[in-house]
Amino acid sequence: MQDSTYSDGQPTNEDALSNLIRIKEVSAISRARSMRLQPGDVIFGYDSTPFRSGINDFQDLLEECDEDAGVLLTIWRDGLIYNVVCYGPLGATYEFIDSEIAEKIQMDINDYDFPKRQDLIVYEVLRDLYRRCEIIDTTPDPVATFVPPIWLVQHRLFEPLLAISLIYAITFAVHWVLFVISYIVLCVYFKRASLMMLRSFIVYRQYQMWLVIAARDLREVQEACRKVDPKTHFKDSLVGDPVEDEKPKKKKKRSTIPGT
Repeated sequence: MQDSTYSDGQPTNEDALSNLIRIKEVSAISRARSMRLQPGDVIFGYDSTPFRSGINDFQDLLEECDEDAGVLLTIWRDGLIYNVVCYGPLGATYEFIDSEIAEKIQMDINDYDFPKRQDLIVYEVLRDLYRRCEIIDTTPDPVATFVPPIWLVQHRLFEPLLAISLIYAITFAVHWVLFVISYIVLCVYFKRASLMMLRSFIVYRQYQMWLVIAARDLREVQEACRKVDPKTHFKDSLVGDPVEDEKPKKKKKRSTIPGT
């Protein structure tokens, strides 16, 4: 994927913030879309350091980045600051921020403490129509590799649990060597496919991908989600209860008796 042609606008003043760039458009099929980046997102950090070098340098850096290790991008979105890990060109167009955005962003980013890439975990947040969230830790889980049934129970994936239980039972009934071979093959499969399987089953339950965030821990992810939407629900909330809609007041019924 290559980044598209960007805006021809140039910084209008010498202020340090004038070189900050924001996403203007996101291609339909691109890294930016899969990372849930949006038009208007301001990129002010690259690889745990402030970024003020403009559009050309940003594109060059993404072209040259290691596609296995990736780089950390720090994003500002309407007062929310969060990090994402990028593995190459975003497939987006860019423009320089205007003075109005510069005024809004300055207070937020001046004292921001940039985290180190190695201190962060990439989380995927999926949400349903009722604003209930499922958060996936994308770090490889050794339990999925070595003990797939336990991993399936932990994530309540009972359909595949039934399937592999049948495989274990049938192969063990035939011969214990066949059971060992099937166990090893399934371990290799789960090492490679556990994240995709978990994501697929959550989508099957009517959840949609909402955010992708690199954060230190689960609490930080939930705090970011609440800033985006205060009514977001979490199964095991670490940030308290969400904001609830006010219930409409019941109208008093008018009396039909004359004189009352």
